Amino acid sequence: MLSEFSSFLLDPALADLVRLNPTAFTRDRTLTLPRMAAMMLSGMCTSVQTGLDGFFASLSGQAGRSRQDNAQAFSKARRGFSAQLFDLINQHLLKLAAPRIDGDQWHGFRGVAADASRLQVATREGAELNVDHYAFALFLPGAELTLHASLHPADGSERQMLYEVLPSLSASDLLVLDRGYVGNTMAAAIAQANLHFCLPVDRSGLRCVADFLSSNLTE
Repeated sequence: MLSEFSSFLLDPALADLVRLNPTAFTRDRTLTLPRMAAMMLSGMCTSVQTGLDGFFASLSGQAGRSRQDNAQAFSKARRGFSAQLFDLINQHLLKLAAPRIDGDQWHGFRGVAADASRLQVATREGAELNVDHYAFALFLPGAELTLHASLHPADGSERQMLYEVLPSLSASDLLVLDRGYVGNTMAAAIAQANLHFCLPVDRSGLRCVADFLSSNLTE
């Protein structure tokens, strides 16, 4: 799987799809597109320069740090490709992981959890963002993989975030939701999309629940 993924990153056709500048990643540079992608996917929990030095040390099999390029060059290279790169990477990883995903099905369904979390986005001085944002994701619990991830303003609606991604799901998915999504409109929208779903409800929220409780059935 790692070998196939490496071949995907090294494929020149990938650069053609995400290149924003006609000359970006067309010459023999230290910061190639595969290296940029690999470094950014690693998490980058340190400063850019520290991350670069550690990354190049790892590439050469060294311990510690190795100075091969600087943060300014990284920033310039980052402007040369579209964020679509990460969507394409995620799609390819999910394709490679398909056998494992299929093996984690529940009664023939692929379980997909949806949720949003409020977070604080840290930015450098002079480029501040509003403090609070929402991170929204579709996640495969069994396979431990993310299908979709996006960042939204603090005044966004969790339900609207879900509405926007319903077309990416299929009838073979079982959408698992928490109490933040409970409501007649939400249930109707998911049903109209021909999707299966599981969410907590109270005794009086939905007519179908009231009918079930009065039926004396166990399922």
